[in-house]
Amino acid sequence: MDGIQPYAGPPRPPALASPSFSVTPTLAKTPSDYLRALRRRVWLVLAVSVPLAVALSVLALKQPAVYRASVQIQIQPPQYDPVLSTLVSHDVGRREGETLERYIPNRLALLKSKPLIDQVVNSPEIVQPAAPGDDPAEEILANLVTKPLMMSNYISNYVTVSLEGTDPARTAKQLELLLRVFRDRSRDEIQNEIEASKDQASGTLKNMWAEYKKLNEHLYSSLKGSTTVGPGGKNILEEQWLMMGSMLAQKRARLDEMKQQALIAQLFPSANRQGNSDLSARQGMLRELEAQRKQLQRTLQTYKRKTRHFESDPAVVHKADLLKDVVDQIEQIRSAPLEASEDSSAAEPLLAMTQSMDEQIKALEQGEQAILARFQESMPEHQKYLNDLEERQMLRERIADMETKLSEFEILAKSQKDPVVIPTTVPEPTAPVRPKRALNIALALAFSLALGIGLVCLLEFLDHSVKVPEHLSMGLTLPLFGVVPRIRRTALTHRGGHLWTPGAPESVEADAYRNLRASLLGATDKRGPITTLLVTSAKAAEGKSTTALNLAATCARAGERTLLMDVDLRRPSLNEVFVHDGHDLGLVDALRGEIPWQRALVRTDIPNLDFLPTGDTRDIPIEILGTLELRQLLLAVSSHYDRVILDGPAVLGLADCRMLGRIVDAALLVVRSGSHGLQPLLRAKSMLEQSHVVIAGVVFNGLFEDLKNWSSYGPYQPYGDGFGRASEGLGTSSRTALPV
Repeated sequence: MDGIQPYAGPPRPPALASPSFSVTPTLAKTPSDYLRALRRRVWLVLAVSVPLAVALSVLALKQPAVYRASVQIQIQPPQYDPVLSTLVSHDVGRREGETLERYIPNRLALLKSKPLIDQVVNSPEIVQPAAPGDDPAEEILANLVTKPLMMSNYISNYVTVSLEGTDPARTAKQLELLLRVFRDRSRDEIQNEIEASKDQASGTLKNMWAEYKKLNEHLYSSLKGSTTVGPGGKNILEEQWLMMGSMLAQKRARLDEMKQQALIAQLFPSANRQGNSDLSARQGMLRELEAQRKQLQRTLQTYKRKTRHFESDPAVVHKADLLKDVVDQIEQIRSAPLEASEDSSAAEPLLAMTQSMDEQIKALEQGEQAILARFQESMPEHQKYLNDLEERQMLRERIADMETKLSEFEILAKSQKDPVVIPTTVPEPTAPVRPKRALNIALALAFSLALGIGLVCLLEFLDHSVKVPEHLSMGLTLPLFGVVPRIRRTALTHRGGHLWTPGAPESVEADAYRNLRASLLGATDKRGPITTLLVTSAKAAEGKSTTALNLAATCARAGERTLLMDVDLRRPSLNEVFVHDGHDLGLVDALRGEIPWQRALVRTDIPNLDFLPTGDTRDIPIEILGTLELRQLLLAVSSHYDRVILDGPAVLGLADCRMLGRIVDAALLVVRSGSHGLQPLLRAKSMLEQSHVVIAGVVFNGLFEDLKNWSSYGPYQPYGDGFGRASEGLGTSSRTALPV
């Protein structure tokens, strides 16, 4: 060997069946996995995106150009005073909070109504297309767009109206005619409603005048037969009753005063000797009469201001008579002489006056009762008259208010502006608004590329095959002995149907097998260093024969005496690599005992490397692989060689590898990148462990993704040493260590 002996550790315990891990590679995929998938399947991305992008681009170029005619109009609701709005209908009159918020949407609904658009379509000013397709009215309705302008602080009454079409001149003409019809229709609606409201208000005013005239005639007829109605509509009997009550109250107060004075005169006779009692009685009567006179004068002055026929009014005449009586009494008292009386007759005048006052009070009480009875009888008729009078006054005020409002409304109605203001002409569009061909083509390219990338990512997501070594080591929980990149097929590396790395010893592929050998140096089994090594795989065509071939060549170039045995009796594939002179002896002949195993060997052109072919496998049972002769053969060759590498059959479905694995030191499981998922590998591992086959590790073969992270010189290092020197020739001595 190369002088470095592997460490022989303690005997390895029997391998137990490892549990099956439910690890799916897709769960461990990272964005870098999808990027590698895109790089690997860039042909699929192009195959999907290029035809689709071309088709979408052609479709975008064939789309007809669409032009947009756009103008700005103003919609202003009729402006009425809130008081005058009671005269008009709800649609015309303005109510607070319902101006622009409700009027503009209603007008826009009229603009987009089917009858209005039909009127435009049927107009002779519009030239219909030569080949009519869909309904022109439906086309206009679908392409007509209205957008009110929104301000930050208030609602604007400006609206942008646009119409789209393929013919710019025809589209502008349609929009212009539509706006004219819309303006005329809105103006006519407002005028019709105003006229209807004016007619209604005039009829209401006429009815009010007729009612007022009828009520006035009724009042005149009531006044002709009434004897109780006074000036201002007051009841004469009521005035008389109130005056009578006032006089009665004064006389009663005077009577009480006179009775008190008479009582004092009887109790204190000496107090009247100087005639003070007569003087005080006369002064009291004068004060009372003066108060009555002033009150009657004020009443007459009030009647004079309010009464039209003052001289002939009954209430005035009655008050005047009462005033005359009061004035006469005052003159009479003032002209009467004050006589002196003796002590015995001092109280007699007071008694006489008291009796006279008492008689007057009784007479006034009788008159008051009579007037009250007449007043109560006249109250219903007088109250009815007052109600009619009040109703006439209210009706007259309503008529005056209605006349004022109607005149003001007529002035405002004549000064109203058009509810819709439109421009004189609609400019013809010069540039199409869509399709934006450059943008559409760019979107088509982006969509096509995204679809291709998405398809590749979907395939990568659905692909559960193992493509990177991390997925393999994580799923199988086995040491990763080596990562072999995909070997480039050239004249130097092609030999007997296999890829031959000794033809390019300075390549990254050859370095990968050197790393694999370095991993074997430290591996030990239960009997010491690994001498006999079985190279197998879960299924066929995973590169196990190529791995065994190149690993054997690498060990031989490193100075190890190496024997490569082809033990795949079903599909032997290594004969064409080394057998060229008709050598037909091999393993089968040695196991039969016909020849010693040394005669079946083939000396290769690589020093230290011998090859033992299978020989003629016809009529040979597979069970020969588990016989005692094979065990003895392996024991014999292991004493002559440092490394014995067996190229075995696949594991799944076959018992060959399981029988071979029990008689070798360890087995090496080869897995090709992207060949299958993790479940077959787990089954193969479980089958080997059930047969107590020691699995040294796994080799990840054919890596083509993320290769730059597994090589110091990158995946495209040219063949040679990389420093301008040609590859050295193969050594001649079997014991001389060659550079690895």
